[in-house]
Amino acid sequence: MAWYSSTDNPVNRPPLPPSWPESVARGVEALDVIARTLLDDVERLGRPCVVALDGYKGTDFDFPVRELTRVIEATGVSVVALDVTGVYRSPEALDALIAPFLTDDPSFGRVFPGDLADLTDAHAVERTTAYLRGVRADVGRRRIVVCFGIGAALPAWRDELDRVAYLDLTREELIVRDERGETRPIGRNTPGSTFWKRSYYVEYPALNRHKKRVLSAFDWYLDACRAHDPLLVPAEAYRSLMTALTGMPFVCKVFYMPGTFGGTEFGPRFGVNGLPNTSWDYEISVGDSHLLVAAGDEVLQLPFHNVLYAEPLRLVGAYSHETYPDHFPLAVYMQDGYFPPESDADFKRTHMPHHLHPDTAYCREHFHEPLGRYETYYIVRADPGAVTMHGFRDEADIEQYVREVVRSAETGEEFDWRRFVYEHPSSTGELHQLPPGTVHGTGGRQIILEIDTNPSRESTEYSFYLYDYVRPNFNYRANDMTGPPAKLQLRHGLATLRRNRKQDVMRALRAPPSVVREGEGWREVSFPMYSSMPYQVNRFEFTRQIEDRTNDFFHCLALTKGTRVRIRSKPDATRSFTLEFCDNVVVPAAFGEYVCENLADGECEVVKAFLRTDFHEPPPEEDW
Repeated sequence: MAWYSSTDNPVNRPPLPPSWPESVARGVEALDVIARTLLDDVERLGRPCVVALDGYKGTDFDFPVRELTRVIEATGVSVVALDVTGVYRSPEALDALIAPFLTDDPSFGRVFPGDLADLTDAHAVERTTAYLRGVRADVGRRRIVVCFGIGAALPAWRDELDRVAYLDLTREELIVRDERGETRPIGRNTPGSTFWKRSYYVEYPALNRHKKRVLSAFDWYLDACRAHDPLLVPAEAYRSLMTALTGMPFVCKVFYMPGTFGGTEFGPRFGVNGLPNTSWDYEISVGDSHLLVAAGDEVLQLPFHNVLYAEPLRLVGAYSHETYPDHFPLAVYMQDGYFPPESDADFKRTHMPHHLHPDTAYCREHFHEPLGRYETYYIVRADPGAVTMHGFRDEADIEQYVREVVRSAETGEEFDWRRFVYEHPSSTGELHQLPPGTVHGTGGRQIILEIDTNPSRESTEYSFYLYDYVRPNFNYRANDMTGPPAKLQLRHGLATLRRNRKQDVMRALRAPPSVVREGEGWREVSFPMYSSMPYQVNRFEFTRQIEDRTNDFFHCLALTKGTRVRIRSKPDATRSFTLEFCDNVVVPAAFGEYVCENLADGECEVVKAFLRTDFHEPPPEEDW
């Protein structure tokens, strides 16, 4: 198991009118709502009606189809259940179509640019469309066709549908079902796990484009994470919910990932049962994250993508929406690098692999992704012995380092990497900037707030490993360090390696912040960002409170010092969220003026990340 979560996850509680939660239905009652509406439609229209039960990959359609059939047929109206899986191309034709996007690269693919409709067979689609048209033309007949499956509301026959329900899953639940062998590759009837590249480069992009379209005109949204106990939200209430969520700070469910260099603080601190260690956690990551949202006595699980698709301008603002459409371009993680003082853990236990990331041009050319990966490490707490690998030593022979990396990959032999890579003694409150091409990694004994651009709308990881100390890797099945050595990505890593990243350059990428505004008991400081970094990192420092405004840009806030801080709208205090230490929150672009209030004693520090508009890639002669 790779994804762990806390037993106590924060729930978003948007202010809603009392009638809204009352419209949410659960389990059998949710399907009764759909059935009653369809029966009314048949009587009102005097003809058969067609409902689409569309949904995300991994959805269990058997239960809702069976329950709808039972309820409807009990009234004397006949039901035809139409599985749309048959409209997709044959497995062989699908494999041939998507093969260029899976590539022969062992670590990465290229993003499929199409939609679900591009995976279908044109003749099968025509036959299905004609059948549904004929069904609705049979005036006087009391019949309901339940068109179900992934793509049940395809555009080709959307005009033949009377009602549309969308059954959704979070990425977390999808991965759990996939590990249990309960999911099916798109277009296939047989359950079985899907090759990960097929999921991330073909199926997820196509599914999300289709979902965005379906959720622009539908009747019911169903949270189907509990297969036999779905939560139904009517379309009007769903849209109102999205508007409410983008008018307040919100938090995503956090996932904790063990790994070779993981520390041991987060498990007990955040109540994560069974977590052997934490290399990092996922705080904000558009493809992976979902929100827990209170609706009366129920809690909905909503994929982050849904909020983005429903209210893009309110969530990210005009600049981000135009520059990175259908994307939330920042990602936030926390790294747990705590090791007890008495621990004798050496670099093979505390250090990340030597790795680096690609820039936007490389990601677009090689992977068809919208953005490169531009990282920062903010040192929340540095314990004795904390270090961060941050570029090369001034005296390093870079070409010799490259030869050693290649030789180690070929022979499985270690080398004295400290001759080349610089280990900076970390200090609490430092920001280490990691523009593309920089060899880097945590050296442990510190807690890090990692802020990155997210290259992928599906949150595909673009880290190029060069050297991992020839050590065993973490075994996610056994929860120990018995896994095979980490896979290296030398071809991409050496192609993107910036050889100029010695300390004469890197010192400027650890520069301290300067004050940009201040008042009694508060100030905001700003870190000088490297020219190519697409976002800015600032820090609020205050004892009681500090005010700010979004100016049509979303903010990502993290409480890095202090115990409890409330982020509230200045004109409307009901729109708020309370952060605890190490919590991360999204402040939507539409939030406007807001206040950070210290709810405890002592000083507070909140780190703020937001997009820049004045960044640029330096010319190659300056940056390589």
